[in-house]
Formats: sequence, C-alpha cells, structure tokens
Amino acid sequence: MPETLVGHGLTNPVPSSIVTVKIEEYICTLTIEENIFGDTLPIIPTASRTDRNRVLYQLTLRARLTRHTDGKPVPDFRLSIQSSRPNDQIKIGSNTNEQGEVTLTLSTREPGELELSTMSTGVTMAKFAIKLREAWYESPFLITGYNICKEDDFSGDLADGNGLKEKHKDDFLYSATGVAMQGTGVATDGKYIRIVNKPGWRNNSRGHPEWLEKPSSAIFEYTDGFHGKMGDIIENHSIAVDIKIIPKKGKVEIDGVGKRVADDTGGAIKLYHIDNFLGSGKAVVKAWLKGGVNGTKRRVKYLGSSE
Repeated sequence: MPETLVGHGLTNPVPSSIVTVKIEEYICTLTIEENIFGDTLPIIPTASRTDRNRVLYQLTLRARLTRHTDGKPVPDFRLSIQSSRPNDQIKIGSNTNEQGEVTLTLSTREPGELELSTMSTGVTMAKFAIKLREAWYESPFLITGYNICKEDDFSGDLADGNGLKEKHKDDFLYSATGVAMQGTGVATDGKYIRIVNKPGWRNNSRGHPEWLEKPSSAIFEYTDGFHGKMGDIIENHSIAVDIKIIPKKGKVEIDGVGKRVADDTGGAIKLYHIDNFLGSGKAVVKAWLKGGVNGTKRRVKYLGSSE
C-alpha cells in the first residue's frame, strides 16, 4: 500500500492561482503494537502503583520512517515524538532500524484523548489520535469471595446486645463467625446490625479467635445497609481491593466473573487480590465455592473510574 503524504499549505482566494504544499523528505507513520492479551489496549504494569487514585497507562507503538520519493525505509534516524498533553511521557529507546522502524512507549496517568505528532526536522506525520480509558492489568489477580453473616444461619441462645432493642442469637453477635468478626450482619427481622467497637478475642485450643473475651463490652448499632470503606456494598457488584493497585471506585471486568466496582478494602487484601462481595449468609458462600472461581487467578481489565 502506498504511503499517505501529509503536507500543509495556505489556500489562495485568487482563481487559477497555485497553492504550494511542502512535503518533507521523510514520512512517519505510527501503529499501536498488539499487547500480550492480543489487542491494542494499554497495559497497567505489574510494578506500578496508583498515584492520586490514578493508574499508570503504558501503550507501545511502532513508528516507521520512509522516504516520500520512493517509499524506502530510513535507518539510523533519531525520531522525536510529542504528545498534545504536557504530562504524557514518550520514550524512544533507539534510532530506527534497517527497516526504518523504532518502538516507542507512551506512559501517562491521564485518561482521555491526546494526539501524537513529530518534532523531527524533515519529517512529516499525520497527527495520531489516541483515547485512553480501558487497560489490561499486566498481572493476574487472585480472586476470592466474602460475605456478611445472617442470623438465620446461627443456633445460639437469645441474648441482649448493648445498643440493640431486641434480643439476638448470642453466636450471631459474639462469635468469630458473627457480627463481632465480620463487622456487620443481617438479623432475622432483616435489620442490619454492626459492631461499633473492637473488643478482644478468646481463642480456641488451636489459637484461633472463637468468642469475644468480654461480650458485655461490645457495643452494637442498627444501620441501613452494609457499608464498605468507599461506599455501599452490593452483592456481586462490589469488590474489596488494595487501592494501591485498583483505585477507589475503580471499575473493572474480571475474566469469567463480570464487571465490578471497588467499594471496599480489607486487611488481607494486598496487591493483586480481589475479594468479591457475595451477599449475606452461608448459602451464597456455598454457591460461590462450587462455581470454580474462588482461589483462581484471573486477568482483569480496568474500565475507568465510576466517580
């Protein structure tokens, strides 16, 4: 296919007059390189971390430099490419090779639209438009699930709780599988109950937390739902993440799981780990464990911020 020549000239209002258009000696064309996932989306590098709630986009492109007179490649040429946005960084590692080609990397934390152009003397290039929003995380994520407890799953005796109007099952309130550990639970009457403070634990014979050391010191309150660190939590919609990797309220698509929003964090959720909120009760956990997703590593696509 012949190269497209790009030139510039001013129109002349005089009929039958000549307009001069200058074509530079060399023509530069850009293409986006295919990534490891088989498309041309940017990659979020494994070693990168969020900065001011923004991910790092990296996009690899290939420049090809040819002579406009005969289309032959131009080797050993130092190209200079710039972005229309001042904070974008473009790295070109070497001069063009024998085929007149060189790889360049665009790195930026700014989503949106930009244009690339050349600053090289003697080179003409059509402005190259790029729109950044979606990107693949280079590293796969460990996928797990979490839930909140449901009083119907417990069998303890009814007991009072500081701050509560009704009695509730004591293991629902005070055990290591109940509200005291999970933070929030759904009572039999449908009300949400959360623990306000964090008393100490009495461990079992294996050294694991079993029951609150002093149940009488626990304080509870009713709440209007399950709230994560960054917003309300909705089953099979919300995820807990490490915000150094996935930004607060960031939207992602998990391979084989679907689209999710980062509404929560967790002490055990570090780096490339996503905890999918399943809902309330043991039944949702049972179904999740049968689904073949828990404990697997999945590729994740960043879809942008929901804020």
